[in-house]
Amino acid sequence: MKPSIENKPSYRINFTKMHGAGNDFVVFEKNKVERLNGDKSKVTVEEIVGFTTKIAHRQLGIGFDQLIVIDDNPNDKNAAYGMDVINCDGNIELMCGNGVRCFSKFIVDNKVLSKNLKEQLNFDGGNDDDNIEQIIETKSGIVKTYPLLRHHLSNKDNDVIMVKVNMGTAKVSRLLNEIDRHIPKVLTKQSPIESYMYTIDIGLPYCSKLECVYVTVGGNQCVVFIERNIELGYLDSSYGDHSKFSTINFKEISDIIQNNVNGFDDIANVEFVIQSPQDKLENKVISRVVERGNGETLACGTGACGVAISSILKGYCNENTEVTVEMPGGKLLIQWNPNNSELFKTGPATSVFKSQILI
Repeated sequence: MKPSIENKPSYRINFTKMHGAGNDFVVFEKNKVERLNGDKSKVTVEEIVGFTTKIAHRQLGIGFDQLIVIDDNPNDKNAAYGMDVINCDGNIELMCGNGVRCFSKFIVDNKVLSKNLKEQLNFDGGNDDDNIEQIIETKSGIVKTYPLLRHHLSNKDNDVIMVKVNMGTAKVSRLLNEIDRHIPKVLTKQSPIESYMYTIDIGLPYCSKLECVYVTVGGNQCVVFIERNIELGYLDSSYGDHSKFSTINFKEISDIIQNNVNGFDDIANVEFVIQSPQDKLENKVISRVVERGNGETLACGTGACGVAISSILKGYCNENTEVTVEMPGGKLLIQWNPNNSELFKTGPATSVFKSQILI
């Protein structure tokens, strides 16, 4: 829906435009959204959803992949902050790995106080090391973030800091029977292969089927290894040309996967992955991602986690060191312990500009 330029504005929002490895966001505090009719009551997430598509419009609004809304008084009293993620199409998402890093940086930059904390955060970190821990309530559970103010890749002049995120544990997406369907299960290397590997029918002239790895990190991830599917004869060999990987149109395939294929009713993202012999030596993979509700984006944090976990499970990457997942917008560093499924992600959060919009 294209926003009308004739509507009288109802809200004033002070925001920061940010990005995490090219995945771009508009970030603001919910309790600082101001109604212009004089009503002092708090704005609800439902109201924000109602005008999301207007400010998401890249020509008539601000433009972003997702809207990140900060709540200084979350429902979970063990959390310092609450995070709502709204896709550019107005649908609410469970979590966003790149977005939570930008959320973390916004908290530090603006010294946002929590109504849940008796003792507020030390926004400047420790004397010798980074020691800020932010506990954030998301719709997929509690997430802990650690802004690394002294990381060698953090750059104050360019308004970039590295943020480490405790992503919790990975879960299996495809549960083994209907009784267990809605019970989260932790994914480890002991998990039966049928709990995360699945071959789905695609039915296209150049792609008959796909072998996929299904992982839940934040939301569900479907990871497709290009070379493996060419080896199996499922995918046309032209897709194996690494020099053309950045220009291949994956929309037709990803649309089929995301449209409730074979009973998967909540596929959040689809990741396509390649790896050269040199990449394998560097414990690295290269990925593109198509997000539900957003289409293809330059990066996706939860998607990168899904890619790294899948690469370890399939033997493409080593579990003993960080896996580098290179996406069009940049590189994310993923640590996954396949024995207990503990998962960490480190990557940049960048502020682009601050402004105000009447909507």
